[in-house]
Amino acid sequence: MVLSTLASGCDGPSIEDTEFRPYNCPTWQCGFNSAEVNGRSIRELNLDGQANGDGVRIVGFVAPQGLLGNFKLDTDGDAMVARNEQGQTLRGLQLIGSIILVKKDGLLELPVPLTVLGYQEIDSWAAGAAKVPTYALVYPDLGSLLGVRNVCNGDLLDALASAVTVIGGETYDLTHKTVNAGQTRWLTLACAGSAAAKMRLMNYGPHADFDGEGHPATVAQRQATLKMLTADYCGTGHSYTANGTPLQWENQDGTVASPGPYGDLEAVWTAAGAVCLDATRLPDADVACTLPSCSAYTGPAGEWSTWVPD
Repeated sequence: MVLSTLASGCDGPSIEDTEFRPYNCPTWQCGFNSAEVNGRSIRELNLDGQANGDGVRIVGFVAPQGLLGNFKLDTDGDAMVARNEQGQTLRGLQLIGSIILVKKDGLLELPVPLTVLGYQEIDSWAAGAAKVPTYALVYPDLGSLLGVRNVCNGDLLDALASAVTVIGGETYDLTHKTVNAGQTRWLTLACAGSAAAKMRLMNYGPHADFDGEGHPATVAQRQATLKMLTADYCGTGHSYTANGTPLQWENQDGTVASPGPYGDLEAVWTAAGAVCLDATRLPDADVACTLPSCSAYTGPAGEWSTWVPD
C-alpha cells in the first residue's frame, strides 16, 4: 500500500475537539477527533479535486474489486455514493472496498488511499427520523499495530472503532462555529462524537426531513445547534466547555430530548449563541459577555434549551 509523506499539522481547537463529551457515553456521543490523514485534515473535501484549507484534494476513486466503469465519488444528499457515465450508482454496502485517493499539494507528495472498510446505518436521535448512513474509513500507517489507521483516530486495535457521517454541500467554520451553507460539490466528513455528527444525528442535516414534510432545518437552526453543542455562549466562536462535560438538551419542537429528570437550566440558544444564561457547563467558566437570566428572558423562543445535570 502507498504511504504519503503528508507533514504533521493537526488542527487547533475546533468544533470537533472542544464540544462536550458525557461520561461513559457511546461512541457517537463521545467519539474521537476530527477526520485527518497523517495529521492533515480531511474534514472537508471537494468532489472536483479542489484543495481544502489544509491543501488536501481528492485525486481519484477506485471502485471495489471486480467492478469496472470509471466510477467517480459523489454525494446523494447526506450519503456517499459513486457514479459512472453508464448511469450506475454504488451506495451503502456496495461501497465497501472502494478507495478514495487523496493527496496533499506538493511535487513530492504521494496519494493516500482511504479505504471504505465498513458501512452501517444507525438510529437517529430524533423521534421518527430516518436512519443515518455511516462509513468506516482507514488509511495505511506503518506505525500502527495493524498497519492501518482510522481517519477518526479511533482505537488502534480496532480499525472500525469509529466512523464518519457525510454532510453534502455544507462546511463549517470551526473558528466562529458557523455554518457555510450552499457549498456545492463539497462534503464534510463528520467523525463520531463531533458537533457536526451530533447535529446530523439530531436530524438537522441540510438534506434531512426535519419537519416530516421533506424540508430540512434552516441554516439558522443548524447554526443554533452548533452553538449549543460547543457552548459558544457569546456567539463569538469561543467554546466554554471541555471533553467529558455532561449536558442535557431539548429542541423547541421536542423531537430531540435527553432523558430526564433535568438538572439546572443552563441556557436558551439561537443562531447567535445563548440568549440567556443561568448556569455554565464548567462551574468555573469565566464568560466574557453579559447575558440575562433565563428566568427574566422575554425574547423569542430559542431552538434549544440546555440543562446541567445534577
